[in-house]
Amino acid sequence: MKEQNRSIVQAPEITYALHTLGWKAFQDLCATITAEVWGQTVQHFLTARDGGRDGAFTGDWRPKTGEVFRGSFTVQCKFTLRGDRKIRLAELADEYDKAKRLAARKLATNYILITNASLTGEAEAEMKLAFESIPGIKVFAGYGGEWVSRVIRESPRLRMLVPRVYGLGDLSQILDERAYAQACEILSAFGEDLAKFVITEPFHRSAKALVEQGFVLLLGEPGSGKSTIAAALAVGAADIWGCFTIKVRDADDFVKHWNPHEPKQFFWVDDAFGPTQYDRMAVAAWNRSFQHMHAAVRKGARVLFTSRDYIYRSARHDLKETAFPLIRESQVVIQVEQLTKEEKEQILYNHIRLGTQSTEFRRNLKPFLPSVAANPRFLPETARRLGNPAFTRKLVLEKTELRNFVEHPLEFLVEVVRTLDSASRAALALVFMRAGNLASPIMLSGNEERALELLEGSLSSVREALNSLNGSLVSQVLHSGKYWWRFKHPTVRDAFGALVAEDRELLDIYLTGTPIDDLASEISCGNMDIRGVKVVVPEEYYDLILRRLEELDTRIDQERRTLHRFLAHRCDGSFLQRYLATHPDFIRKLPIWSYLTVISETPIFIRLHECGLLPEQQRTRLVTRVQELAVETPDAGVFEDQGLRYILNTEELEETLRKVRSDLLPGLNDVIRNWEFNYRGPEERPEDYFSSLIDTLRTYRSVFMAEPEAIQQIDKALDRIKDVIADLEEEEEPPREGDDNSYDRGPTISSVASGRSVFDDVDG
Repeated sequence: MKEQNRSIVQAPEITYALHTLGWKAFQDLCATITAEVWGQTVQHFLTARDGGRDGAFTGDWRPKTGEVFRGSFTVQCKFTLRGDRKIRLAELADEYDKAKRLAARKLATNYILITNASLTGEAEAEMKLAFESIPGIKVFAGYGGEWVSRVIRESPRLRMLVPRVYGLGDLSQILDERAYAQACEILSAFGEDLAKFVITEPFHRSAKALVEQGFVLLLGEPGSGKSTIAAALAVGAADIWGCFTIKVRDADDFVKHWNPHEPKQFFWVDDAFGPTQYDRMAVAAWNRSFQHMHAAVRKGARVLFTSRDYIYRSARHDLKETAFPLIRESQVVIQVEQLTKEEKEQILYNHIRLGTQSTEFRRNLKPFLPSVAANPRFLPETARRLGNPAFTRKLVLEKTELRNFVEHPLEFLVEVVRTLDSASRAALALVFMRAGNLASPIMLSGNEERALELLEGSLSSVREALNSLNGSLVSQVLHSGKYWWRFKHPTVRDAFGALVAEDRELLDIYLTGTPIDDLASEISCGNMDIRGVKVVVPEEYYDLILRRLEELDTRIDQERRTLHRFLAHRCDGSFLQRYLATHPDFIRKLPIWSYLTVISETPIFIRLHECGLLPEQQRTRLVTRVQELAVETPDAGVFEDQGLRYILNTEELEETLRKVRSDLLPGLNDVIRNWEFNYRGPEERPEDYFSSLIDTLRTYRSVFMAEPEAIQQIDKALDRIKDVIADLEEEEEPPREGDDNSYDRGPTISSVASGRSVFDDVDG
């Protein structure tokens, strides 16, 4: 595909809202600039007793071609909370006195001042004359806010190292048109959060994995900041690599949007294995699509997955990590308890300082902030809520109440939602019923209109409420050229689900009004011990759910899989018995085909067998077909899935092994030739194509571990497959086609212990 011409929109006077950073964040930014732009390893002082130095280094400095400055360097940061401030020599009286003492100690041969205030040429000349008159100071250099903004504008790498600047300036002036359009969609949901973003070790590790491997799996508990890190990386990908960012919902969506002729694609998959609970069918779909992902990454695409940690732990049992090893090798786990004290405090500072709380509230909260950040259960999402009045209207600012706010976030959020006015609760109900995606402008179905009536809301009041809740409980986001209302954070959805479960009126509305494909992925009929399930439906509602399931058109693959997933994983025996009574031919019509560990029918047979609802005739049909597939495909699923294996008795398992031993193993050369004949060509890597056969043979090898003859036959077949793959590969696999293959977080910034609180100017 011919690359499209893209116009570059640049503006020489772009500035950033540096005054919103706070003293410490600005000081950190200055240290990063000196490290990244000047190439200096800076000792970064974070103490009120720094002797007049915010940073220092010793060595050579070449700010301009041909110029070399040597000796000791002092870097002094001068921060102001006023965005329109102009700095003058008279305001540097304290710095001037400190500079004299530093020069006398030979610590300031070169004195550098960096400020976010405006610095005129005239003022800089006055400062230069005054400071260079101090014995011992040979060079003075002053840099104002305009210079800092220019450095940021001209360095995409710097913006990636300090991604919160994306939320402080006008991106249309630093990004090309396509990247800008992509960034706008991301920032429509995350702009304020990015402006408060704090660089942490998980961000650096994620960026490193994306640059060097092309893939990262970002894991963490709810509220740990996964999506904000993902947003920062996505905007950085658009900025630095010119990547076209695509948020995909599932594996099918990924395959649909991957374009082998457009290598610069950034795929962002939130909640890859299920939003609030483990989605087994989603994992099966990713297993089928890993060969496409491998090819995409090899071509230069970058892929980011996020997942709640407890969901991924369940998914690991079913993920074929051998088909895509990066899913294991490129994991970044956000362990909030391992964030440093400074990182937690800066996160909390940013959300309070840049939040919407009043000055009085910030002043009263200020004494408690160090203990809030020090709480082991502190989360970035907790900081965001504490900075928003919508979450703190009834919060008493005292130690015990704040500790409960931090340690029991869901309970506090449920109470916030419970005490909303009718229109706001109705608005959240609509977003909930639409599975977290409510199109704007709002068009209601009949069920939703009735739901609003029951909740004492109206379309006009809901629209007004959504606008009022925007930024706190919901966000209006731009996606693919269309606006949507979504929950601000997944935990808001969790809280509303908890209310639905305890309020019969809300439960009626939810069960009757939610689209069936969404409903089937959110509820369980009976307590199935699914962590994160929105609603456990009591038995008196089973008939209602049976009627809703009739809305699924099982002639459509996706809807048939939705039904199968629901019956296999979200229903107790009582519900299944009722379903079979109304669908007497259901089991008889279930097909049995390869691969057994992937198809949606296998879990149904397993679940029916567990509940004693699988008739012997249908169990025998399953066993016969399993034995046939073990040789024909070949398919070793019966030895990979413990639940499937339990359906077969000892004699049937032995018969299956006998068939494999006598009918498959001696003819493996013919099987390999048949697979080679059906190889589709260059659009699929030979190694990916043969991966299913290799996995099957490895499974059989473990089963026949005590039989030397069988092991020898399998090993010869595996060696033969290696030779076939080598023959099919015309040349060695090229490296990833990305622009960069290494990530350097920049020169290290060392620091000493802090004596000045980061919260000093939080109420400024």
